[in-house]
Amino acid sequence: MRPILIEFPGLGAHSREWLDENPEQAQQLLAKCKGSYPLCLCRSPGLPLYIARRNRLYLARLPNSGPSHSPSCPSYEPDAALCGWSIYSSRALTDCGEGRIAVKLGVPLVIRGEGAPATPAVSQGTDDEHPFRESIELTGLLHLLWDRSEFNRWTPRMRNRRHYRQIYKYLLEAAESVHVGRRPLTRHLYIPEPYAPDKSLEIEARRQQAFRELGQTAGGIPMRIMVFGRIRALVEAHGPGIRLAHLPNEFVIGAAREKLAKLRQATQFAWLDARTLHPEFQLLVLLTMRRAHDGLWQVDELAGMVTTEEFIPVFSMEDALVCKRLVAEERHFYKPLPYAAAQTRFPNFLLTDCGESAVPLEIISGAASDAATRRLRIAEYEADCRRHWLWDVVQTALPPTLLQPAA
Repeated sequence: MRPILIEFPGLGAHSREWLDENPEQAQQLLAKCKGSYPLCLCRSPGLPLYIARRNRLYLARLPNSGPSHSPSCPSYEPDAALCGWSIYSSRALTDCGEGRIAVKLGVPLVIRGEGAPATPAVSQGTDDEHPFRESIELTGLLHLLWDRSEFNRWTPRMRNRRHYRQIYKYLLEAAESVHVGRRPLTRHLYIPEPYAPDKSLEIEARRQQAFRELGQTAGGIPMRIMVFGRIRALVEAHGPGIRLAHLPNEFVIGAAREKLAKLRQATQFAWLDARTLHPEFQLLVLLTMRRAHDGLWQVDELAGMVTTEEFIPVFSMEDALVCKRLVAEERHFYKPLPYAAAQTRFPNFLLTDCGESAVPLEIISGAASDAATRRLRIAEYEADCRRHWLWDVVQTALPPTLLQPAA
């Protein structure tokens, strides 16, 4: 695929690849152009971008302009109807400009009374009377962070470049741009540092300091800590709990059996047995926790998401099989994230290397309700003469051949 150029006013054009591979020079270039509107040349005429700042300067698409970009462009975003965040009202997700967004959490962070359990706020469901949700729960927040970190996008250039170190870096950047109340989410969120054996004591000291700071407000009011991590193991030694990667093996967060059972049920396809994940899957979690009377940490609320080894989210074994083929065949694609909506509301994947329009990939499973929703959408594709790809799991055990990419 041809490189996509960005035209900087008075400073020439540079490819996206050059900007990625020359970060220091790219930052200098973006600083010179701050306040102007570079043109993305993925289309003709070019589409204006603006320069925003998180921890660094970066190119951002103008609001609501994502579908106008070429599907192969990093600034492309599907129409809102194909994005899980569209189920939320402007109260739940508020665009603050400059790449920042404010969220109304549906889970409490302030601890009301000693050892008080979490009581999730009631969020309006998506029905005819209340079409949008008024707050965002942990699953939605996890998907939002993944979306804003762009880990649900894939190009062949990303192969062997996605490791926990990158997850840590870009999730923190995304969390800094998401505000809860007047503070960035990083004021409430802990993400374990990438582990380095020669610096284990320094890392442990920073963890303890972070827990002290996150565990209460400046005025001393106790707070729940939000933690993102990858589950290393479920344990039963001194009661049910979880171990997270990049934390000491001895550090266990207690969790009620019913919460762990619910997590396993929601991610059932990824487990070999009750305690062991298939080695090609990773189980990522976002949780809130508090310190119990015995001094141990205890989970209040817990949300999970299964990913492949490349950290691409998948929601079924069929999803995983198609994703593995997409990566192996060096395809470009986008994975819609459902947030709190039904997974069948969106295509399983969107191919972004098939020309002027993204091509939806639909997997019809054996479940009658799932099949009905997807068949209705497929009928709309056919009525509109829109290219699409279909795998009916009942009819064939393995996915059919993928559509060919554009030359």
